[in-house]
Amino acid sequence: MLGCVSILKRWFTSGWEAMIDRLKAHVGYSLQALELIQQTIAKPDVTEDYLDEIVRKIAAIEREGDEIIRRIDDNISKGALVPSVIGNAELLLDRVDNILDNIYYISKEIRRGYIVWRNDNIRKIIGGKFREMLDLDRTIIEYVGAMLEKTRDLEFCSRYARMVSTLEEEVDEVKEYILDEVYKLNLSAVEFNHIISLIYSADRIADNAQDAVQLLMSIISAI
Repeated sequence: MLGCVSILKRWFTSGWEAMIDRLKAHVGYSLQALELIQQTIAKPDVTEDYLDEIVRKIAAIEREGDEIIRRIDDNISKGALVPSVIGNAELLLDRVDNILDNIYYISKEIRRGYIVWRNDNIRKIIGGKFREMLDLDRTIIEYVGAMLEKTRDLEFCSRYARMVSTLEEEVDEVKEYILDEVYKLNLSAVEFNHIISLIYSADRIADNAQDAVQLLMSIISAI
């Protein structure tokens, strides 16, 4: 009986470790995609062709991310995880995938609306506080990756989970600041919607990352 339990434990542990390895790759893709967005924002003048290429690159990255999630889902359906953590594991996959999806959305929104960056007020927000939001998002994603590297160290993961929570609150504060500033400006509907779409997408990156961290903590505490 003990031998059977030991075999099952090794089986489920190997399934969890395989899932973690794939999630680390997915987080790496999110960082790659976000880096392309940050480079675009830092560029003094962007062209339609340049943005088309950025969107194509991020679309390719996003497809790779989707494939990772599909493979993990397949493994879960084949019994790679203990039943007690499957629910949280599925939610974790969703939140991690949402991070990359929102980065992809930002790239498309920039491609659609970059023309309004000619407005100095818009450009100031993009190059200032919005860029700050993305910098915070990047740090949060890096912390998620760090936790995935050390899922066996509960104390380490708990500390990083707290730091992610603090950074998510900072993202919220920056979002609120931008909203206050935007409503003071005499923007067209297109300009207003462009900025709002960008800041809420950046906010969702942080929200989904925090959710992912909480789910990860629940899983590693149970395994």
